[in-house]
Amino acid sequence: MSDQSQPVRTGDVYPPSAAAHDARRQRDEVLTTHDDQQQKRELRVTETDEPHAGRRVVTATAGGQVMAQFTVPVPGAGVEEATDAVTIGEALQAAAQTSAGERPVDLADAAAVQAAETRATGLGGVVPGGVAAAAQQAAETNMRPGLAEEEKVRLRDVLGSAAAVLPANKVATREDAVAVATAAKRNAPAGGGGGGKGVADAVAAAADMNEKRMTRTRQA
Repeated sequence: MSDQSQPVRTGDVYPPSAAAHDARRQRDEVLTTHDDQQQKRELRVTETDEPHAGRRVVTATAGGQVMAQFTVPVPGAGVEEATDAVTIGEALQAAAQTSAGERPVDLADAAAVQAAETRATGLGGVVPGGVAAAAQQAAETNMRPGLAEEEKVRLRDVLGSAAAVLPANKVATREDAVAVATAAKRNAPAGGGGGGKGVADAVAAAADMNEKRMTRTRQA
């Protein structure tokens, strides 16, 4: 087996279409596991308005740990609450601002970012010069033998301006969260280590926030 690192392929991000039954089962397992973890960790979302700045700070925590934090506009007169829904790009930036942003980028992170970019843009491949390409390059760089820990590329270096770099963006949904979690899980190190988890958690938190806002808007 060659030691040369390989780019993240479509089959690495999504289960192979040739095994449709297994693919559905794997996705169901990821969704079930994610739901169980969310229930155990009791995701809590708090919103703090900053009227003078015209913004709202939304923070998602679980088990005392900040999973994601977003700054969104405060809806004004005649503006629907749904306009401050969190996008996938904003979720990626939020991941960079949490403790996950301090981790060196690995292949699981790259796969999760690629899945997020694909869901955000609707494009079938990696966008040249985009966040997924940067994450893949960072992962390959970090795998070089003898590279000092302080020289490794961190997740924050790749995702710090994700919302601006993405050529297209969309509001994060539960389906997006499942796709990103699936990619992260399939490419995670055999011994664990949380590869891709920060990205997956941020997109999941964004999706949960958006669902809660949509529910409140409908009930209003």
